[in-house]
Amino acid sequence: MRKQRKWLIMAALLLVVSIFPHFGAAEGDNRVLAEQDAGHADAETSTDSEETAAAGSETEEQLAEESSQEEAPAADTTAAEGEETGEVKLYPVSAVKEIASNENLTMYIDEKTGNIRLVDNKTKKEWLGTPQLPRTTMPNNKKFMDSAAHIKYTEGVDTVQTYLSKEKENKLAIEAIDGGARVTFTYTKEKLEFAMEYRLLADGFEVTIPENSIKETGSARFISIEPLPFWNAAAKTDEGALFLPDGSGALMHYKETHPLYFAGYSEMIYGADPAYLSRTNENIIEEIWRQSPAPKERIALPVFGNYRNGIGSLGIVTKGQYDAKVNGTPSGIRAIDYYRTSTEFVYRWDDIIFIGTSGQIPFFQGEWIKGDRQLRYVLLQDEKADYVGMAQAYGAYLQDEQGVKPAAPSGSGTAVKVKLMGGILRDEVLGDTFISMTTFDEAREIIDAFEQKGIGNLELTFSGWSEDGLYGDQPDHFPVEKKLGGAKNLKELAAYAAGKGVKLYLEANYARAYSESDGMKKSKDAVRGMNREAVESPDYFIGSRWNDDSRMFYWMKPERVIAGHLNKELDDYKKLGISGVHFAYWGDTLYSDLDKKSLLSRDETATAWVRATDAVRETVGGATVDYGFGYMLGHVDSIAGAPLDSSHFIYNDETVPFYQIAVRGLVSYSAGALNLRDDSKNEMLRMVEYGALPSLELTYESTSKLQRTMEDRLWSSEYKLWIELAVQEYESLEPIYAAISGQAIRDHEKLEEEVYRTTYANGTKVIVNYGESAATIEGTTVPAAGYAMQNGGK
Repeated sequence: MRKQRKWLIMAALLLVVSIFPHFGAAEGDNRVLAEQDAGHADAETSTDSEETAAAGSETEEQLAEESSQEEAPAADTTAAEGEETGEVKLYPVSAVKEIASNENLTMYIDEKTGNIRLVDNKTKKEWLGTPQLPRTTMPNNKKFMDSAAHIKYTEGVDTVQTYLSKEKENKLAIEAIDGGARVTFTYTKEKLEFAMEYRLLADGFEVTIPENSIKETGSARFISIEPLPFWNAAAKTDEGALFLPDGSGALMHYKETHPLYFAGYSEMIYGADPAYLSRTNENIIEEIWRQSPAPKERIALPVFGNYRNGIGSLGIVTKGQYDAKVNGTPSGIRAIDYYRTSTEFVYRWDDIIFIGTSGQIPFFQGEWIKGDRQLRYVLLQDEKADYVGMAQAYGAYLQDEQGVKPAAPSGSGTAVKVKLMGGILRDEVLGDTFISMTTFDEAREIIDAFEQKGIGNLELTFSGWSEDGLYGDQPDHFPVEKKLGGAKNLKELAAYAAGKGVKLYLEANYARAYSESDGMKKSKDAVRGMNREAVESPDYFIGSRWNDDSRMFYWMKPERVIAGHLNKELDDYKKLGISGVHFAYWGDTLYSDLDKKSLLSRDETATAWVRATDAVRETVGGATVDYGFGYMLGHVDSIAGAPLDSSHFIYNDETVPFYQIAVRGLVSYSAGALNLRDDSKNEMLRMVEYGALPSLELTYESTSKLQRTMEDRLWSSEYKLWIELAVQEYESLEPIYAAISGQAIRDHEKLEEEVYRTTYANGTKVIVNYGESAATIEGTTVPAAGYAMQNGGK
């Protein structure tokens, strides 16, 4: 009977703590500069009620007494003492130990969690590593949010997420370093350890995870580390938004009510790595049957950020961006009513492999991806605390830290980018036939036709010019296809174009070779995945997104293809007298190589491509890429098809031109082809709003000749059908483009529903109206589905 009564009392206590969670909200004292216990829960799989009971060793009164003895005053004492006003009481700010200070900022640290707070010395505005939480917050959520880092690890099968205060055996140690502090996190049970170093900067701070701090002494292995997951997190009642680098950029506005989301944004910087089957496919039935994900934009710049109530911060991933994700989480996930964004550094990727008839087997990388990881936070306030201020801050970073120089003004009017297709093979019942779509002589006719219509400033990119055309012997690009005119006529075309002031680039593919290409040896040239097999890259049917196994390509080893092919062809390019080379895939796809004999990380792939691009610019004259991933900025002359939209995920509210604000004036960029638009009017307006140059993809011959070939994108490309429309659009837009030529974007704003204004450095303002009725802005009438300019060039 006595034993039964004992269990009833214990059950009652657990019930009380569950109903009144603030009774167990205080954390154990693990203040350091020496190692102390880091938490009070027993294991990752503990239930919420178990965590609550374990954390309930101190009362509110004890916590209040402890906070009154801190070394520096809490920042928001009014909120913390809300009992006088009847408001919900908040926990006091816990990052109160000063660790660094300069003329502009002071950094404080929480000695229990390793989290930080920054304060502007003049305005007294502050940025918190974790928000001040109501005392009614569930203890397990408070510990989750107070944590300075979240980690994921595996012991071979499952991925487990945890944080330091989750288990009482964990340790935390803080030591002073120059300009900040080094915090070491030790997960005792898992035998994992790493350190984060904070360093104060003039406009913010850096967080570094040194390579030599990663320690794995047990069976557990790091999957990822997410530093400062709740940095500057916003309540749903705050004013502002999360900025996510989705395509051109997207905003997730803070809202008190919204649909129930089961997950937030979590995408890889520079897109998924095609070396991993499960990263680039949505459904995988068997090894040979796979479905691509629904179309979405990629992250082109290693940035993220947020702003709330007049303060904001831009996060820049400066080291480790090639294997990192950007996370953006709306309120409500895990019953946490805060919006937050961060970077998650990946140390091991996983994939699925097929062994015999056993089906899919999960598999993790054995060795972790080496290198330091580093984040830079730029702090913003007042009128700079929005996506425009963030983009301008990143543009300044590109110039000041990355050495990207402003592009020289062209001085010859608006450039129209035209991509011409030379030729392609068509399969026949027996053998194949070369289909000529645009010869080199016909390209001269197209240049003359545009000139006669008043468009002399062309930038031509010629694809399918090498032997056997578009999918010929790549990565070999020479000799030049004779049926198009051969090397002699191509050289004459280059000279003719130069005499007309037209730039001529040749498209080259040193990344993704067709399986039937004679220029590639699959066994030696193709990168390999975790199963040690050559990584296949099929085309996919547009309607179903299932792979078309009749069209198979392979990703090529960067170092091998550069040394064995590109470097040997540099003199051939130079002899032709062309303006430069357009590199397919180098600006919109990034992959690794898991071949044991030639391991290559995405970082090393990007580095190899950048070196090769610089060599081409030095030898040939210029280089261009598609889409424009951040690692190519400063190494190319222009970007074709730059991201002008976001993926429109359900939790995002608005697409913004972050990419354009950051790079305009540093490199020119064009919109998608006029003749391939899905929505001709809106895409034209977006091009004008974002300051992108117009472009076309054309052929001399009728598109019908492409039937039964592998080129099925060009549904309408005959230049005679499009030149008049191109000229009309050019003539209407030329005054705007002349006024904004080479100008950086100074501001971008939403004036009304569906009405936007872009302001340039020289004062030119371009207003775009997507609506169905005219709008009047400061005396200027903007027609429906139209645009207008103010202060042109003034």
